[in-house]
Amino acid sequence: MTKIAICDDSEFVRAETEKMLVKFSVQRDFDFKVKQFESGESFLEECNDFDLLFLDYQFENKGENGIEIARKIREYNIDITIIFLSGYERVVFESFEVDAFRFLVKPLEEEKLFATMLDYINKIKEDSTIAVKCYGLKQFIKEDNIIYIEGDGKNCIIHLANKKEPIECSETLAKVETLVSKKKFCRTHKSFLINMNYVDSYSHAEVSLQNNEKVLISRQKYKTFNNRIEEFILKNRRI
Repeated sequence: MTKIAICDDSEFVRAETEKMLVKFSVQRDFDFKVKQFESGESFLEECNDFDLLFLDYQFENKGENGIEIARKIREYNIDITIIFLSGYERVVFESFEVDAFRFLVKPLEEEKLFATMLDYINKIKEDSTIAVKCYGLKQFIKEDNIIYIEGDGKNCIIHLANKKEPIECSETLAKVETLVSKKKFCRTHKSFLINMNYVDSYSHAEVSLQNNEKVLISRQKYKTFNNRIEEFILKNRRI
């Protein structure tokens, strides 16, 4: 499920945008949850909780403009996709400074919003994003945001970067292992699958990750892990 925020000082614009998204979701079987915000400052308090943001450029007497808000968002969440909404076409070039995905002119046109959402879905696929089931809904997660995955019986827990709360997934660790890249992820234990990008150090017994957590290495998997991580570091040197 994609978590969407609509941040605009106009209640009418927020309502119309959400109405179009609902129509799009019905036509395209797109699972999403939406929350509305009337100012950029109010959104900043929750910016790590969303995947996609529709952001107004000009907030009339309600705080900083959208570009300044976007700059602050990027300090905490570099992965959120930002789509600007504005009646001022001249500010489109400013939106590039904060890595905006699209710029939509008000009043919003359904056809252009739908086209933008289709491009967003294609972007998710291209960005090595996996789709997992969470309580019957699809949750899209970027592989690069996953630090490690922990098995929990018939379910698993996905631990994320950017200080996001872990995601409880209603799929087995073995199933999720088939979805992620074999070039990045390695099983260290029957209960743990790690993203090798986040390995800080390791011993025969455990792996220390960059978020200061540790996961177990089983005796049976140590040799394979040792070979995999050495090969990974040589090809993707990070230090």
